[in-house]
Amino acid sequence: MKLEFLGHGLHKDHTNTVGHYLIETFKNSDYDTFIGFSAFTKMSGLNSIKTELLIAKKSFKSIKFYLGIVRKGTSREALKFLIDNEIETYIFCTSDEIMFHPKIYYFEGKHNNRFILGSSNLTSYGLFHNIETSTFIEFSKNDQQGLKYTRQFNTYFRPILDSTDKNVERLTNEVLQDLIKSGFVWPESQTRDDYEFVKKNKNLFGKRKKFKLEKKNLGEIKPPKTNKKYKSKYDIPPITEAYLKSWPKYFELFKEFKQENIHKGHRYGVTVPRDYKNPSLYTWYLKQKIYSKNDMLLPEHLKLLREEKFYFGDAHKLWQEYKDDQKLKLIKKAIEDGEDIGLSQRYEYKGVRLGTWIQAVKKANKSGKKLDVRDKIEELGFDISSKSRNPIDTAKRFISDLYEDEDPNKMNWQNRFNHAVRDKKKKLTPEIIKELEEVWILQFGEERR
Repeated sequence: MKLEFLGHGLHKDHTNTVGHYLIETFKNSDYDTFIGFSAFTKMSGLNSIKTELLIAKKSFKSIKFYLGIVRKGTSREALKFLIDNEIETYIFCTSDEIMFHPKIYYFEGKHNNRFILGSSNLTSYGLFHNIETSTFIEFSKNDQQGLKYTRQFNTYFRPILDSTDKNVERLTNEVLQDLIKSGFVWPESQTRDDYEFVKKNKNLFGKRKKFKLEKKNLGEIKPPKTNKKYKSKYDIPPITEAYLKSWPKYFELFKEFKQENIHKGHRYGVTVPRDYKNPSLYTWYLKQKIYSKNDMLLPEHLKLLREEKFYFGDAHKLWQEYKDDQKLKLIKKAIEDGEDIGLSQRYEYKGVRLGTWIQAVKKANKSGKKLDVRDKIEELGFDISSKSRNPIDTAKRFISDLYEDEDPNKMNWQNRFNHAVRDKKKKLTPEIIKELEEVWILQFGEERR
């Protein structure tokens, strides 16, 4: 189970807001069901999430809103929007001296459930600007505490959720017109928490500076950093009956993960990232590595994991290897396309800063690291040497390296010649040109064409 404190209004930051988390979850393909409770609902709030909400409506199994109705609380525009877009909505309107006041946003998904509970109404200020606090709860479908919490939620709100409470009514155009005529629902500009406040405090309010909401960074939740490490046998998570019982299910989820990442290849598609959409699978994956390292993995489990090419080593090193491999493929394609790569740190190819990566490899080489990556780069025909780049020195390095190559690949050496030497031949001396011809004939038994 994951718990996060959400707060906004005190700082100029919109990335820890309820609105931000709503946007992210509506965009998340793992989720397919939504229930939203709000005491006050305004078009200003719906406007901030409507793009993602309407996209989710096409793919979600169910989207339902349960909204409180008090005089000048929820706006006419907000209710009309929900009706026009055929979003299932229920209202709670009563003559009693109470009001429907919860602010709960609940998502169900294939792997996880999410609750967001707190003080944030479905208004622009409630989702982003007011000083508000909420709790974000995420748990897997196997989390017993989470399932208990969901049961309690469903049990308590059952009269609301199944519309058996006398004050709950399905929102329609006819119901909306009745609410307007009876004086409950007003235009947004005349709703209570905006209109009356501004009317009474117009002079002061006009001097205030509103924060401009930059939506481009919303909906991208970065996982919090964790320092959890298992340093000794006392830190090793216990092998429980529940763990053993759930192992086959998680093993199947691991195989599903492999299929999702098959494009990375069998070597790189087996490491579950910490921010994977199913946190419980990452926890299970981590336990396999811990138990293996401490010789605690059951033989039958070890056998199955090995058959699926489970990687027990350092995933960080494997991930770095994968990124290097992707860059090498790009360099090969750039050379084939006749790109003038050079050694500039600013060089980009297909939107990737290959120049920065090449410089990082060169820097690592100075301390004896990534030497294998350097060799692979040069095998592709790119001279990564940090020595002089004038034409004569470049040609001399080409001659020396080709002489020393015990099993030269003619295509790779032709690529390197085309990239590093061919366009500079006019600046070479006759002696250097002759040496180039001789080393080529020596290594390949023919003149270079």
